Amino acid sequence: MEKTLYTFDDGLKLVHCKIDGVYSAYLSVMTGVGSGNETQENNGISHCVEHMLFKGTQRRSAFKISEDIDKIGAQINAFTSKLATCYYTTGLAEHLEECADVLSDILFCHTLDEKELDKERKVIDEEISMSEDDGADLCLDDLSGAYFGDHPLGRTILGPRSNVARFTSADLREYILQNYASDSTVVTIVGNVEFERAKAVAAKYFYGRMKRAGRKWQDAPAKPHMGYSYKEKPELEQSHIGIAFPSLPYKHEKDAVLAVVNAVLGGNMSSRLFQEVREKQGLAYSVFSSPSTYINNGYMCIYAGVKPSNAQKAVKTIAALLKDLKACPITKSELDKGKQQIKTAYALSGESTAGSGSLYARFALYTGRLFDAREEIDRVEKVSLEEANALAVSLLDPKKAALSYVGKKADKNLLEIFKNA
Repeated sequence: MEKTLYTFDDGLKLVHCKIDGVYSAYLSVMTGVGSGNETQENNGISHCVEHMLFKGTQRRSAFKISEDIDKIGAQINAFTSKLATCYYTTGLAEHLEECADVLSDILFCHTLDEKELDKERKVIDEEISMSEDDGADLCLDDLSGAYFGDHPLGRTILGPRSNVARFTSADLREYILQNYASDSTVVTIVGNVEFERAKAVAAKYFYGRMKRAGRKWQDAPAKPHMGYSYKEKPELEQSHIGIAFPSLPYKHEKDAVLAVVNAVLGGNMSSRLFQEVREKQGLAYSVFSSPSTYINNGYMCIYAGVKPSNAQKAVKTIAALLKDLKACPITKSELDKGKQQIKTAYALSGESTAGSGSLYARFALYTGRLFDAREEIDRVEKVSLEEANALAVSLLDPKKAALSYVGKKADKNLLEIFKNA
């Protein structure tokens, strides 16, 4: 597997990975702007921009954008996160240039028509409604707010309806001008494509098209708010519980240890959370843990969806399980199993052009370096029992937690129950 990180003189980065024996090519443009860059007044604008870039260019209508991708059998999509917005295609390697032409067209020749914006507000409004109807999604969104408080990372990616309703085309144009910058943008090409071809495509369609900027886009370090978010949704059959603990930022020197701890805690079906909460006590269908990592911040999340009558029992069970980490530390068997899970995940992502492309893009954007799976696996293999147990005990302290609840009326404060269990 041939991999290269190339930086153009305007600061634009190209990540290239050639995978022999595949027919597809993944192409993405990931730029460092997301809800973590927003203020309370413009929260949701990064996501609104992402939608509107698909609504027409000087050369293509919204339908023509879709048709030009569909006629070559490719796929096009985008997503907005807390720190990045990514536009991407997946198609046959022979159609890489056609995909690049469409992506560059929507990025640099968009019209942001006011009438189209009026229509797209309704679409985003429906997306907000869909998120609010999904108890788990809403719970995890609220958990960010409970943990980060007023910090930008605590706000939702979609933003409030009131903000979306008043954004204008001029607002979107100014936001793009100020935030889409070459030195915080990564073009990623993964597939059966030679480097010189990838470089030529990136140069032709993306190089020199944005201002360099040199702006600060990384998240500012935050002091955890450690709050309790309670949202009553009487129409929901399940209660949704999210718990957050202070953790490590992206690519911290101990992030491999954190990955192993997460695997043991709630990253798979034989994990402690899954076995105790679901298999032994039958309290939840879905229960897991997952680290959320940003450049300067991070938290460990535990989620469980339970019957409203079992909400208190669930938080007490989780608290007891975490307290038992001292008396019942991670075993050698659990450590080895967790390592194998992580190694396999790296291997599987490397067999997918889209999976590896997304991983490479984020790594290059956040660190300025080329992702090396072998290096990451070596770091995981070096994790010791002592390191894993020390980190687990220090991070997973029920006294140091934020909690979010979404569901039917809960008579008691679940965060207090969790802390005092």
